[in-house]
Amino acid sequence: MPTQTLIVAALSSRMMAESAAQAGLRVAALDLFGDADTRHIAAHWEPIGAAGSMAIDGEHVLAALRRMRDTEHPSGWVAGSGFEQLPELLDAGHALLPLLGNSAATVRGVKQPGAFFRLLAALGIPHPETTVEMPRDPTGWLYKVVGGTGGYHIRHLASQDAIAADTADTAETTNTASYFQRQRPGLPMSALFVAHRRGVDLVGISLQRIAPHHDCPYLFRGATGPAILPPGIASRLVDIIHCIARETSLVGLNSIDFLFDAPDVMVLEVNPRPPASMALYADAYPLGLMHAHLQACRGEIPVRPAAGQAGVRGFEVVFSQAPVRINATLTAALMRTRWCHDIPVPGSYVAAGHPVCSVSAAGRTAAETEAGLRTRGAQILSLLKTRHDGLRDTGGIAASPFNGPHSRRQHA
Repeated sequence: MPTQTLIVAALSSRMMAESAAQAGLRVAALDLFGDADTRHIAAHWEPIGAAGSMAIDGEHVLAALRRMRDTEHPSGWVAGSGFEQLPELLDAGHALLPLLGNSAATVRGVKQPGAFFRLLAALGIPHPETTVEMPRDPTGWLYKVVGGTGGYHIRHLASQDAIAADTADTAETTNTASYFQRQRPGLPMSALFVAHRRGVDLVGISLQRIAPHHDCPYLFRGATGPAILPPGIASRLVDIIHCIARETSLVGLNSIDFLFDAPDVMVLEVNPRPPASMALYADAYPLGLMHAHLQACRGEIPVRPAAGQAGVRGFEVVFSQAPVRINATLTAALMRTRWCHDIPVPGSYVAAGHPVCSVSAAGRTAAETEAGLRTRGAQILSLLKTRHDGLRDTGGIAASPFNGPHSRRQHA
């Protein structure tokens, strides 16, 4: 009997592929980038869209699922980042192979702003004022794309003209809806959890690393965790997650983004799929997070080890300071570090100011981890500088072109 394969699909599937391999599974990866570490861990990789588009091509996904249904003997497929805007693709893919995760109906329930924020209001869960109608006065409002990830889709609204321009651009380039949310103070945080038939298990709370970059005021740059909330707040957060998961039928790995502004939390959104923060909790379950995800999707209750995670972990996206073409020597050097991830394949071209890879670090404290991330980020920039020297042309394959709100390498 051939070994069954688990298919993982996303804008970038590297973390899901690594976690699945941790459980001893044979993995086939579908994504936009085909990074060196993704291809290294996966038994098979296929592209499902152009990296520069930052959009999943539905026909490519379905064609890949059909091929692998007959050749790879897959147990099913897991949808990651990028599918929030494509619930109809989840339905079509499920008709070909079992979808191991949230259904299209559940994704619609948490990603359609009108329905989701009405639900929060009915449950008495704090959240920023949100509307799908253009505010009369844009002061203090943010513009967001439905299903957007990583903060690339968030803009300040400065005028009615800005609202109209942003809305028109979104409709033309992404064919997705937009909504508007009142800006609120607070510390940006995220909670990773596993939803199963008996409730939810909180895996960990992380502090999101948010910073402006180019014209993106709230770009997701990484995360550190676990972060500690006051006991009363943490208990309140778990209650909120339980309520939302119960009402929307969430299953498996998910995350919830929120603002911590003592004495309460304010919910921003739910990510109904394995999120970027899973990189911080690889040993939360004996066989890893993807194994726990699959258990929950099968109706089983994942069992966590008694001992908690020691220390603090973090990851951060590294942006190139100058144009660089990636060659085999540089790719190999980055692969050898073991703490560099999302590594471009040889032949990739990275323009100045664009994301090139991510780095991870761990320490006894958050400050120690932050210092490790800074040091390793600087090491990557030093390696890149040696490749930039003498570079004159701008040809080659785009590793991760920064073309506004729809281009990046690391996905929240």
